[in-house]
Amino acid sequence: MRWLDHREALPESLRGGIIALGNFDGFHKGHQAVAGEAIRWARETGRPSIVATFDPHPARFFNPDVPPFR
Repeated sequence: MRWLDHREALPESLRGGIIALGNFDGFHKGHQAVAGEAIRWARETGRPSIVATFDPHPARFFNPDVPPFR
């Protein structure tokens, strides 16, 4: 597993990967299914798998005056 942030370019080894993108605010069964499908598809096609999330939640940028929902 590799931890990347917005300050780094995507490594060449991850280019063309299958990505599960979302606000994984707790890794419940639904999130596990999304990530699992990306991993399955990546293995099936011989590509890298990537799980990407946001911190903080994008709503904090687009609607900063609205309290966070939980």
